Amino acid sequence: MLVERQLRRTPAGMRAVGRIHYAQGMRTPLRILGLVGALAGVALGAVVLHRSFGLPMRVRPPGGSVTTTPEDAGEDVVGRALRLAAIDTTKKREWVDEIPDLDLAALTPGERETFLRIANGRACTCGCGFTLAGCRRFDTECEFSGPRASALFDSVHSGKLTRADGYRERPAGR
Repeated sequence: MLVERQLRRTPAGMRAVGRIHYAQGMRTPLRILGLVGALAGVALGAVVLHRSFGLPMRVRPPGGSVTTTPEDAGEDVVGRALRLAAIDTTKKREWVDEIPDLDLAALTPGERETFLRIANGRACTCGCGFTLAGCRRFDTECEFSGPRASALFDSVHSGKLTRADGYRERPAGR
């Protein structure tokens, strides 16, 4: 009997659910509008968050392929990884005498030997599989080996590191 009273009191074109009346004609457009508003809010939030980290927005050229903005100079990460992976794995542990961007001539012969033993004995932390010296030689753009090699160079040059005990010796004939 209670249900019959509610149905009798419901205006024409409306459906009663509990004590709330929903207009059947307005239900679908309001849901769509609410969904569009929620999606717009999520998209706006993503753009604001993306820009707050200072990340470049991706640009779609007329050709359809996605490229990054001109601010992202240099080789792309995948290309760099493929180039490094193509290098023979035996070269990854090869002894390196010359390291780009470091003036090894400024070191005394003893300091140079200490530096090279440590640089050829430590592994790079970027995950390339090279020694620190090898990574600097084959990948001069590495963000990990550059600061580490410079710090090692400064430590040896200033006299803070004077011995390379525990690191491998220079191979015979080198």
